[in-house]
Amino acid sequence: MLSRRQLLAAAGAGAGVGALGVGVDRTIHRGTVFEKWIRGWDGEGPELVHSVVIDSSGTPYVPETDEELFDTASGRRPVATDEVHAHLGDRYDRVEYGLNVCVADVRRDCRGGTASREAFNAVQVTDEVTAAVAADRVRLLRP
Repeated sequence: MLSRRQLLAAAGAGAGVGALGVGVDRTIHRGTVFEKWIRGWDGEGPELVHSVVIDSSGTPYVPETDEELFDTASGRRPVATDEVHAHLGDRYDRVEYGLNVCVADVRRDCRGGTASREAFNAVQVTDEVTAAVAADRVRLLRP
């Protein structure tokens, strides 16, 4: 038999999951990580610091990077270590990490936005993921 506390916790969790789907189009997005990016903000505005995308042959390609952050090999599979994060923190007022996830359908439906550094580090371009995407924020549900 469920205790009152267990029943209330289950009801609260169900309401939270239900709220995710109300008024938000396709909050749960399953697909391939198509892009990982790092953006730095300063008094001038945002600057793309690093980006890695899937090229036409399906392999990671680095169209833009700060060469001080990653060498060629690690730039294709970037991980924001504490040292990288501290380096970026010294250069910018604010640092954002982001992911774009695409479903390989006829329309190539892509969704993405800012993500936590942990989520950025947990996946690489070409990985299959399930993510909650809402209000330009990405939260990984299953890397």
